[in-house]
Amino acid sequence: MAKIRVAVVGIGGRGEWAAVAAARRGDTQVVALCDKIPAKAQWVCEHYGLAGARVFDNVQAMLAGSPCEAVLVCTPDAYHAEVVLEALAAGKFVFCEKPLETTLDKCRAIIEADDRAGGKVFVDHNLRYAPLYETVKKHVEAGDVGHILTIQADEFYEGGKTYFRRWNRLRSEGGGLWITKACHDLDLLAWFAGGNPLELYAADAKTQFVPRADAARQCRHCKIAETCIDRAPKEPKSLGRITEEAGGGPYDLCLYNAQSDTFDHGIVTVRFDNGAVATYTVNVVTSLEDRRLRISGTAGTIDGNLAGNTITLTRRGNRQPVQIPLDVEKAVEHGGADHWVLESFIRFVQGSAQPRTRPRDALLAVRMGLAATHSADTHDVAKLSEYRI
Repeated sequence: MAKIRVAVVGIGGRGEWAAVAAARRGDTQVVALCDKIPAKAQWVCEHYGLAGARVFDNVQAMLAGSPCEAVLVCTPDAYHAEVVLEALAAGKFVFCEKPLETTLDKCRAIIEADDRAGGKVFVDHNLRYAPLYETVKKHVEAGDVGHILTIQADEFYEGGKTYFRRWNRLRSEGGGLWITKACHDLDLLAWFAGGNPLELYAADAKTQFVPRADAARQCRHCKIAETCIDRAPKEPKSLGRITEEAGGGPYDLCLYNAQSDTFDHGIVTVRFDNGAVATYTVNVVTSLEDRRLRISGTAGTIDGNLAGNTITLTRRGNRQPVQIPLDVEKAVEHGGADHWVLESFIRFVQGSAQPRTRPRDALLAVRMGLAATHSADTHDVAKLSEYRI
């Protein structure tokens, strides 16, 4: 079978992963990398030995100049639609990073274009492919917890603090953390609950990464940098250095003094039409690195965490916990999800698998993220019926 030719658009951390992961497969060939700062794409080609991959600075030129079957869209969230629409118009299969987009209008445009194209978009809600969540889903569907009553999910992510020096800190680029970050977990809440969210209430705050008079705008110029646990690495990653040299902004923005309009910790509560209620906590001011999950129903309770290698099932009337092993052999990125999500996408292009998340499925997490943003801003309950396309 001929190799699937792929092009990657948006060469940041996620685009770098996509290019390298695709290049390491035996059934794919990376033929093009595209970024508004072409030096980033060129560096990835040279550093990882992507011989034969061409570099472009705009999508139209890439699609015209480098034949491919699939396009992997890894741009900042607010630019997904413009790339996805171009790729679909050119007849390509599309791997679109989560979230689908940051506004309902842009989501609608992708959904309608995908319908016209016959369904060629695969949305990377990759946690659906993590061994933890995949195994939990199987036990939920098997009835091991009965009718779901409550779902508790949380993420404590120290690495998330770097959002406050990256584009994710700006709603104009990523929609705010309830979309750019929490879309992962809001999607999972609905996936497990098996119902439609009716309303939610969100509370968030930014109390840590707020302006500090004793800190500079950049770590390299800061008098407290040597003692600051939140300083940027002294040696920047290559893509960060290249971005700065091209005028794309410094790699060592201060987490405290960089402009931002999102939060650093928050909680959302969701009520579903089948009686299930769920909560999700996100905290990027933390010393932990883990996602944890508890689903409790009329027949039992499942507990698990992304950093673990088992889940625990405790049935009502028994109370003898059963440890269920997870297949975590490839659990490196996102609890093993990244390996399996790319595998599934390539099989989708080959015609042997279907996506777990199509654009219409991915829309729900954006709706919930928009509703959570509004709820937290207004300190009021948000109705999901008000966030439809």
